[in-house]
Amino acid sequence: MNKNEKFAKWLELRIPYDAKGRNLTVEASCQQYLKKRKSLKIVDLGAGTGANCRYYLSKISQDQEWFLVEQNQEHLEIAFERLIVWAQENGYESQMQDSILVLKNEVDKITIQRIVGSILDLENLIDLKTFDLAVANAVFDLFSEKQFQTLLECLKKYQLPLLATVNYTGTNFIPQTEGDSSFIGYYNQHMQRPQDFGRGMGPDCGDSMGEVMKRIDMKVIQGESPWEISSSDPVFLQFMLRFMEESIPEILEEATLQHELNTWLQKKQQMIAQNQLSCNVTHQDFWGYWE
Repeated sequence: MNKNEKFAKWLELRIPYDAKGRNLTVEASCQQYLKKRKSLKIVDLGAGTGANCRYYLSKISQDQEWFLVEQNQEHLEIAFERLIVWAQENGYESQMQDSILVLKNEVDKITIQRIVGSILDLENLIDLKTFDLAVANAVFDLFSEKQFQTLLECLKKYQLPLLATVNYTGTNFIPQTEGDSSFIGYYNQHMQRPQDFGRGMGPDCGDSMGEVMKRIDMKVIQGESPWEISSSDPVFLQFMLRFMEESIPEILEEATLQHELNTWLQKKQQMIAQNQLSCNVTHQDFWGYWE
């Protein structure tokens, strides 16, 4: 399994947790705002394999025109494959028309386009003045605060509202064991390590995003979107540990800490094998718009 395939699998594994965790109050506020429009033109920022789009398709009653913006072309190809499967499972006919995926049933029409590019270059990718909504799922904890503000300033020019869901704020293993606070701390620090674009917001995004949105005069509705991962899902827990195993060593400076990390990971693996480990992951959802 190459890196793209591995990450695509992770994006699919997390779908039921994202769906259950999403904050329904935040979501309803967005739906109320958009309900009078006869059709919706939506840009999905950092669309990945299309899970966010698939989630909303059945939540929206109007005709829909989607633009999936994603840097990874392979993920976008997977997105169309899975959207076609979604259509078959939900009573829609699907066909490709000049690289646009068209889904139809007796009542609704949905068109979906793929755009390969960075959401930080959004103005050069699509004509934002024609859109009704921007959505993003599990994207902005990887952004620096400055990058997020730059994106919002771009959206503000077009008064384009944003529904940003499942933004990471923390991890808690149950039961807690020795080393949890240290190594979860290192995992969070890795998200905020210095990079060429600055430091990612990481677990601070819940506070930082809300502050930035209010700073540029957005009206903001915010709510929690937690994951509750039980011991009966060892595959998901293994993925989480693997992310920690791959990232934490990049910021460890002492060889003794690497040994302690290995011991801690082995203990967690044993607990997973014995169905003794579960996990809560906290996130925040945001609905922001200009009046």
